[in-house]
Amino acid sequence: MNHDEIPVAASATAAAADRSIERDALVDLCERAVRGAGGSSDTARALAEAVVAAEFRGRPAVGVAHLLDFLRAISDGRLHGDPSPVVERRRTSIVVADADRGAAQVAFARALPTVLDGAREAGVAALSIRNCFPAGELAHYALAAARAGFVALAATNSPALLAAYGSHVPITGTNPLAFALPHPDGPRAFDQAASETAWVSVRQAAERGDPIPAGWALGPDGAPTDDASAALAGALLPFGGVKGANVAVMVEMLATLSGGAFSVDAAPFDRGSVSPAVGLFLLLLDPSAFDPGFVERAEAHHRRLAAEHGADFGRRKPEPATVRLPAAVRDELEEWAR
Repeated sequence: MNHDEIPVAASATAAAADRSIERDALVDLCERAVRGAGGSSDTARALAEAVVAAEFRGRPAVGVAHLLDFLRAISDGRLHGDPSPVVERRRTSIVVADADRGAAQVAFARALPTVLDGAREAGVAALSIRNCFPAGELAHYALAAARAGFVALAATNSPALLAAYGSHVPITGTNPLAFALPHPDGPRAFDQAASETAWVSVRQAAERGDPIPAGWALGPDGAPTDDASAALAGALLPFGGVKGANVAVMVEMLATLSGGAFSVDAAPFDRGSVSPAVGLFLLLLDPSAFDPGFVERAEAHHRRLAAEHGADFGRRKPEPATVRLPAAVRDELEEWAR
């Protein structure tokens, strides 16, 4: 899925209850909510900027509504609201960060200048974050590197939610992969899970009482199901069968390079007081080290594909002035802020 893909519109009744809000006001509300839950100013800033950016990119499933998962996690203790990430530059272009059970966004913000320096010096660099909460919108990390001029590949794992290789119970995470290309007008990117659908999409269907399509999930008995609530108690399925399972395993191996928990060992992100302590991986490539004209050549190629074949990869669209936020989400954020 493209990072700026717009989801299906809400019903007219639901839309009527939504309220428009400008970006700065929404960032401020989210920051106050994080601080109200017990998060530090660094955690508040990093989480607010990440979820609001996702919201304005048209990805509400990992946008502001998803911040409520972070707030509850901080309050319950499974997300350290005031972490002290430790960043270590192991070699010229190898950076490792321990997130101290905090938000991946906080450790990433702390480590990014170091890994960018390594990539500029060596032409390639890698960042491995361990001991972090699940990463939220993965495009956030790849896009940050692409805005700095680098081709970026990001990978992260989650607590076990995905059945694979004939298993009928979760053995790995939904394990998304994000890729971004730099461009002066804004990066092109994609961000996709290894599962047929995102876990939050199944949760939303369960909350609405809607069925889910065949092939998305198994129930707790290991049989295919179209019942979203049963799927939440069972396991998601990979896209493309074994091919998607292979992607999930590849992502997990990258994400856990420096000690992040394997998915089957990670505590749940939505209940309890124990940190999932998963990992995140980011690879940066300086295109000018390979071909000084690559960025322009790649952009011309994608414009040609769109013009001649209608294939619009990682399309960029102007950011709206406001977004419509569900009243229930805004009310809960304001309650946390108080």
